[in-house]
Amino acid sequence: MTRMAFIGAGKMCEAILRSLIRSGYLKPEDVILSDISSERLSELSERYKVPVVSANRAAVEQADVIILSIKPQSHPEVLGEIGDTLREDQVLISIAVGKSTESIEHFLTKPVPVVRVMPNTPAMVSASLSSISYGKHVTEPVREMVKEIFSDLGEIIEIDEKLQDEVAAISGCGPAYFYLMVESLIDAGVRIGLARPVAKKIAVETMIGSGFMMRETEMHTAELRDMVTSPGGTTIAAIEALEENGFRAAIFRAVHAAVRRAKEL
Repeated sequence: MTRMAFIGAGKMCEAILRSLIRSGYLKPEDVILSDISSERLSELSERYKVPVVSANRAAVEQADVIILSIKPQSHPEVLGEIGDTLREDQVLISIAVGKSTESIEHFLTKPVPVVRVMPNTPAMVSASLSSISYGKHVTEPVREMVKEIFSDLGEIIEIDEKLQDEVAAISGCGPAYFYLMVESLIDAGVRIGLARPVAKKIAVETMIGSGFMMRETEMHTAELRDMVTSPGGTTIAAIEALEENGFRAAIFRAVHAAVRRAKEL
């Protein structure tokens, strides 16, 4: 059984942890968490019955796979702390945006396999999309293991690392765009007289159904949109209003802003 350490116990760590334990890929006793917040460690230890330690090096020493789930800004400090502890027979997986495998390898004293993965928060319900790229010391068995881990969270794609920031701007940030869209639809429903619980039910189920339809039919989005858009009807009037207010351009700008920020980190 693989022993897995999480360095950093934030929201993304919890999403991955919850899904892997729920699926049976990990048992609680095969996990070890470390974090600077003792309060957060106590919270997750109680919730998932997993061991915790306060020292990152101690967590690394006990693990086969280490998931680095810390903010990009913390990479130099944490990698400086654990870089000489990591062994060649371990695997280091980073889920930080903007940090290349090469930049991580720079801190390591041994040829440790380093993998860069960008999952998203739907991992919490096993519906993630994880993009995976590999460092120079990654072997085929390591590739297969990493794919197995993240397939347990949902869908995976393997991509050229130079595109990771661009993918993250859509998949990593995308849930927030989606939630903002749904929130706006709910508020619009309240504005036109619907009770908030009713507006929420309508908006959420409509978005879920539309997503399933895109995936299951594999039809082009324009075709699917045309199925709803009758000549001179309500939908085309709504789309006209969205376009007049820069809806599509706003999405373009949002994704470009996310990519730009990722490259600054």
